[in-house]
Amino acid sequence: MFTVGAFARMAGVSARVLRSWDAEGLFHPAWTDRSSGYRYYSPAQLPKLRRIVALREVGLSRAEIGDLVCGGSDLRETLERRRGELEAERRELDRRLAILDIRVAAGAATDMDVVVRTLPAEMVATMDTAVVGGDIGAAFYELEARVRDLGARAHRPPGAIPDEDAIFVPLRRAIPATDRIGVGRLSATRAATIVHLGSYATLPRARADLGAWVEAAGHQPSGPLRILYLQFGAEPELRLPRSWTVDRGDEFVTELQLPIDGAASTRTGRRQIGGQPASFEKVS
Repeated sequence: MFTVGAFARMAGVSARVLRSWDAEGLFHPAWTDRSSGYRYYSPAQLPKLRRIVALREVGLSRAEIGDLVCGGSDLRETLERRRGELEAERRELDRRLAILDIRVAAGAATDMDVVVRTLPAEMVATMDTAVVGGDIGAAFYELEARVRDLGARAHRPPGAIPDEDAIFVPLRRAIPATDRIGVGRLSATRAATIVHLGSYATLPRARADLGAWVEAAGHQPSGPLRILYLQFGAEPELRLPRSWTVDRGDEFVTELQLPIDGAASTRTGRRQIGGQPASFEKVS
């Protein structure tokens, strides 16, 4: 028989661990002196102790180890399940390392951080910029003025889907569609988002950074990019909230939103809504 200290040295664990495992019912001494409380262990207990140590090394819980050493669980099945968990953890670690590599490579070139968040569904007035010759400023003026005149403007920022040549303005209620302006609904989606500060001339770089992050993070784009204009230039007569509008391009604040990982795509086909093609869910 060995004392707890001598057995601990032989087993490669601490005496404190042996006492803790005894209290938890995981590994008891071969004999305990009732009068002194001293614990004594037998060399024949080493295989069981080594099994416990090995199982702890692969990250099994105390309850799982207890079931295994008592014969209540299948060792191969438990280890295969644990292998799957560790492989999933490794994939997640690789994903995070890839994201970190992007940030390290970017260095001081960008202060923008990517955040994945859920975007709610919202009803919007829509317009294809092609109807004004691709002039996005003129398109926004016409759309905002129409919604203003109908008193239907929701207190949320406007936006665009550049790959669809479409712009949108949030609505608090449906409005009549025209041959130039439609009514649709942006679907709820999970998106990788990045906030861009400054002139629109540098938006392509921000979009490239966002796309690189999504790819490195192991996500898959599931819809066209959305742009949300959080602070922008606008004519006073449109009566937009003053907290949204600025005079200088270096004060612009824009959020780029890229739907990812199987979220419902904004694209529902280039169907006619209010007489012009748009990629929004139709409002019934």
